[in-house]
Amino acid sequence: MGYEIKKVAVLGAGVMGAQIATHLSNAGIPSLLFDMNQELAVAGLEGMKTLKPSPVYNPKTLELITPCNYDDHLDQISEVDWIIEVIAERLDWKQGLFEKIIPKMNDKAILTSNTSGLALSEMAATMPEEIKKRFFITHFFNPPRYMKLVELIGGPETDETAMKNMASFLEDDLGKGVVWAKDTTNFVANRIGVYGMMLTLKLAREKHLSIADVDALTGTLIGHMKSATFRTADVVGLDTLVHVAENAYEKGEQDEERDIFKIPAYLQSMLDNGWLGQKTQQGFYKKVDQKTILALNLDTLEYEASVKKKYDAIRVSKNETYLPGKLRSLVKIDDVAGKFLWELNAGILIYSANRLPEISDDLVNIDNAMKWGFGWDLGPFEVWDALGVIPTVARMQADGRKIPVWVKTMLEKGFTSFYGFNGKVKTYYDPASESMVPVPVHPLAVDFDIIKKTGGLIKKDWSASLIDLGDGVAGVCLHSVLQPTFNPIDGSIISMFDQAVDWVTENGYKGLVIASEAPHFSAGANLALMLRAIDEKDWDSLDAMSKAMQDTLQKLRFAPFPVVAAPHSLALGGGYETIGAADRIVAAAELYTGLVEVGVGLIPGAGGNLRMIMKTQDRMAKGRTGAFQVAQKAFEAIGFAKVSMSAKHAVSIGYLTKDDIIIVNGDHRVARAKAEVLSMSEGYVAPEMRRDIYLPGKGGRLAVKSSVKGFLKSGKISEHDALIAERLAFVLTGGDKGGIMHPLDEQYLLDIEREAFVSLGGEPKTRDRIEYMLKRGKPLRN
Repeated sequence: MGYEIKKVAVLGAGVMGAQIATHLSNAGIPSLLFDMNQELAVAGLEGMKTLKPSPVYNPKTLELITPCNYDDHLDQISEVDWIIEVIAERLDWKQGLFEKIIPKMNDKAILTSNTSGLALSEMAATMPEEIKKRFFITHFFNPPRYMKLVELIGGPETDETAMKNMASFLEDDLGKGVVWAKDTTNFVANRIGVYGMMLTLKLAREKHLSIADVDALTGTLIGHMKSATFRTADVVGLDTLVHVAENAYEKGEQDEERDIFKIPAYLQSMLDNGWLGQKTQQGFYKKVDQKTILALNLDTLEYEASVKKKYDAIRVSKNETYLPGKLRSLVKIDDVAGKFLWELNAGILIYSANRLPEISDDLVNIDNAMKWGFGWDLGPFEVWDALGVIPTVARMQADGRKIPVWVKTMLEKGFTSFYGFNGKVKTYYDPASESMVPVPVHPLAVDFDIIKKTGGLIKKDWSASLIDLGDGVAGVCLHSVLQPTFNPIDGSIISMFDQAVDWVTENGYKGLVIASEAPHFSAGANLALMLRAIDEKDWDSLDAMSKAMQDTLQKLRFAPFPVVAAPHSLALGGGYETIGAADRIVAAAELYTGLVEVGVGLIPGAGGNLRMIMKTQDRMAKGRTGAFQVAQKAFEAIGFAKVSMSAKHAVSIGYLTKDDIIIVNGDHRVARAKAEVLSMSEGYVAPEMRRDIYLPGKGGRLAVKSSVKGFLKSGKISEHDALIAERLAFVLTGGDKGGIMHPLDEQYLLDIEREAFVSLGGEPKTRDRIEYMLKRGKPLRN
């Protein structure tokens, strides 16, 4: 990167501006947070401490943000490398603010706007020519910590190098996904996303579908966010939705689907009533109390209990494990749900295709915008490929729909999909050249699928593969065949770990990376297998499951080469036990990790207790004198099933150490993990079995028991919680051999962990908790 951004000024301390400043602080970048007066700036920063979902990785980094006001601190603008404007969507206000701050800018600083709909050309109209070169749009999506998308929009006078430098900063330092958009109405994501929402509203009315039915059909079922359509509208705010739709209508004279953006009468009535969604406590949904949520009847505009209907399309799609198969089955069913989903998809696909090259030069940017900005699992052109371009085009034509000219040309040229593979890299169809061209890839992005297709597959099993990452580094990629989203640790994965250690050793490779390309690293062990063993009272099998995981993860720990884990998103239970066995962890900043087994009536059974004890002992470095504190800290994490809200939070809990590496862009974690393996492999010496573990023994258990008794008496925990706590305390205090004069070894702690784990499996209330978690996806308090 030719231009380094070391300090930023954020103009506007509202919710969005303050969150952008906060995310800069997450990445270690100081900022000046401006507003009209000091009180507003301070209030904006203070609001970040309580906002949900939390915008911070670690509250301490908020100290990097300095509240400022334009009257007293304007001269400090000269100190910053980037100024981003985040005030209300009023052109005159923005231009007035630019006139105020431009004279204070240094001659290299970049100026951008976070506008979601105003034209760059209009905002820049009154700017000096020199500033126009350094002015463009950086449109963050809300909330900026969690939404990956930033749209970059430049104009004919914008310096391309400045934009490329900004793109590198956004990707590498802030972890963003950059989409190159054009200076058109609502840019890319909102243009297509709001079209899809407005089309959904239209089709719902035409097909007499209830709000509950539509949200059941347009959420995770089709690879969209869980909040689906109407709940998303409530969260975003109906006033915001209407503003974006009206903007598209007013400026969309050339848009063939312009009328879809007209505001329906019932939606206008909701605005008139002040029913704006979550911000006013009612919109399409109304929360009556903690248990009751009513949905709006669009015919009567009255709230009523929502009842989801059962549709054949939904039933049939459940037979499919992967999203492409689900989508194909959904649109084929001849019921109202199937017809609704076909018409919705067909409309979005054709509308997206018609936006090339109006809103962006290529379809990859459109797909990325929808995945990163609206949380779709597949972008519209990926969906089209999944449905099959040839059969869907034929069906569209049979429906009387007009196919975009470039799509017909693509098919005439013999290209039957929008994406392809040329034997080396992933490709996409480029309408301008009428050919397949390589998909742009960041140098630090690693695609396991491409590695496998280009000869890098070493071994493959149901739920994991061993692959060659190059330069003498191997990788284990997790990909559960039955639960590809959550990757539960099963026998196939454990077997692959075991085989990987042998293969790397035998072939003289330098080390091993453990990672996954699924939405989550691993949400835990396979509870279904455990429940089967419990129901069959096959305690030997339950013991064998635990021992196999313990032994294999210890084999990873003592491997004669470095093992680096690269987790992201969820790494719970067995997922954490896996990464905890590695020499080092290269974690995505968005890491939600923890030992949560008590939620299903168990304690960690694959070495999790041992990992926490050793990491805590090493961090405290007090030997015998810290024995009780070690057990106490480990108990606080495991006994209360603490889950980190970020990788930095995981360090403070004790799941990660100061030697582990946190990277903001999770897409780069495998490349960084590989680099760590290569760095550590020089002169690597495998760890030895620890025999210096000091735990407090019976005295420590009595202290824990006293605390548990207090929790039980006050009603904070149940009798079964108390039993689990008692078994957990036995392990964490060293069992019968514990005591500050008696050092323990790893194997002893694994043995008593396994014994406690199996014994809890025999408790009826544990069985109930496991079954409830499998059915409901949340813990049972019993």
